[in-house]
Amino acid sequence: MEAENILVSDSLQETLWRLEEVRYGFRSKSDLNVREALDWILTRQGLPRSYCNLFMPTDQDLHQGLRLLTGELIQSDAAIRHILGEEALRAAIVWGLRSSLAVKQAIEGFDQILERGARSKGRYCCYNCTIAFLRTLVLVKPEEWESTLQKVFNGIEKARISEGKWHGFPFYYTLLTLSELNTPLARVELRYVSKTAKKLLKRYHSNDRTSSFRKLALESALSLT
Repeated sequence: MEAENILVSDSLQETLWRLEEVRYGFRSKSDLNVREALDWILTRQGLPRSYCNLFMPTDQDLHQGLRLLTGELIQSDAAIRHILGEEALRAAIVWGLRSSLAVKQAIEGFDQILERGARSKGRYCCYNCTIAFLRTLVLVKPEEWESTLQKVFNGIEKARISEGKWHGFPFYYTLLTLSELNTPLARVELRYVSKTAKKLLKRYHSNDRTSSFRKLALESALSLT
């Protein structure tokens, strides 16, 4: 199978999501294509209007809105800049670029988010942004990150509703995040939604991006039953 392009130079979100598809085996790759995409992402760090000195989305990202891996649509300018900035930092760390200058500077920006209240409250801005923060927190692992993690999960637990979901939190984006954490706190919440996950899994048979990542998240919940 011929390797597909990973870098989409007019869209940070599309480039990030293609890297995630590569990571999970949903898209073919070459090392050269992956490196090209990662090098381009690093050039987005600290650009004008970047959120807390993270990685700046493109004009197209801001114009069309952010479609998360799991399908949720976000149209707030600030939320797009924040979430994609966090996702880009997360991707750079996952792909082994933590020692790069751009990532080090972005981590300093992440520290600003912590100091703006995320460390003490265990949440940041809105429900969507809190999950993006959580996804990055467990990789950056700043000082006393475990206590912050506990606070985030306290908030998730308090948001439980009777249907096996959470009030406010984007269900599939949250579920995908929990499926990747491999911590006792995450496993407790995955078990909580397992009955709902069993019902929802029947909906997803196609191989489009949203279906693939929703199915992946649902199967992770069911694996704990």
